Amino acid sequence: MAIPWDKFTVKAQEGVQRGSTLASEHGNPELMPVHLLAALLEDREGIVPPVLEKIGIGAQAVLRDAYQEIERLPKVSGGDAFQPTLSQSVNQVLERAFKEADNFKDEYVSTEHLLLAITQVTMRF
Repeated sequence: MAIPWDKFTVKAQEGVQRGSTLASEHGNPELMPVHLLAALLEDREGIVPPVLEKIGIGAQAVLRDAYQEIERLPKVSGGDAFQPTLSQSVNQVLERAFKEADNFKDEYVSTEHLLLAITQVTMRF
């Protein structure tokens, strides 16, 4: 699926870009949902940390756990800086985020849609 980046809010675009940067900084060859989650949690001006706090989930604790999970991911070393590829699970997250935006009758995918999609794709009930 070709990703229509123009259908993402600026904050959502920044979140995906920051997730990619996190993957690269940690030597992870693929952008994973945990990178996106960490990026959304890092944004103190974004909606994700207050939403989690509102429902009784400590955003800082989740961010710390996300970083620990990132450290466990496969790494590549040597060579120049690289651009991580989108993992299959991130593609699923992005597809699900579009469905969430559609469910809410929103024209653009926002960070809230990404958060909902991350929970749905990564959580197995």
